[in-house]
Amino acid sequence: MSQIGTKLVLRVVLHRSRQIVVGTALAVLGWLAFVKGAAGGLWLMLIGLFVAVTAAAERRRAELGTALRGIRVAEVMTSPVATGPDWLTVDRFLPDVAASAGHSVLPLLDFDGRPSGVVRLRRLAAVPSGRQAGLRVRDVATLLSQGTLAAPDELLTDVLDRLGSTGGLPILVMDGGRLRGIITAHDIGRLSRRHTTGAACGAPPPGGRLPVRRPRGRGHAPGLPRRGR
Repeated sequence: MSQIGTKLVLRVVLHRSRQIVVGTALAVLGWLAFVKGAAGGLWLMLIGLFVAVTAAAERRRAELGTALRGIRVAEVMTSPVATGPDWLTVDRFLPDVAASAGHSVLPLLDFDGRPSGVVRLRRLAAVPSGRQAGLRVRDVATLLSQGTLAAPDELLTDVLDRLGSTGGLPILVMDGGRLRGIITAHDIGRLSRRHTTGAACGAPPPGGRLPVRRPRGRGHAPGLPRRGR
């Protein structure tokens, strides 16, 4: 980041920090006034809370933008990706795949090994037991066309900027029609914390590249035909 860009970010962070202090003070004063019987104190408290919360979110966004600037998708993604077969029924998927995956969100692959969507395990768990045997996982999943896709060489900030108009997190990293990686909120938070703690707690190695994170558990789901790489 250029010196001008860094100064602008610092100004935003400082300004938002002051707003947080002001908002918090207004909230406290409003509460004290309300306790003493002034009905208007409730409105003052609500306004103060709104100012503080909004300023905190804007400050966090500025800090995150600084942490992620210049970072490519491939530097943050988890690879290889733990996946599951989309043709399994829910009653088979939960014990055979989800129980050993170690993740709350799993990308799905069709029988040809191509990604078809993403499923959240809490949605699967919410399916009534009487319907699980007759419902396939892909019928509960978010379709690939409705999710957020990225190429390995894209800037992470560019991908995050379009999250609001796509399916949000996680981000599926695609290359040549194949799933190469995944980026979750945990990955982004890890990178942000790394930036915040600085070199004393393990800054990125020379060149700014981060080691590609490896997933916990198996990368191959039961029921999925193994394919050559």
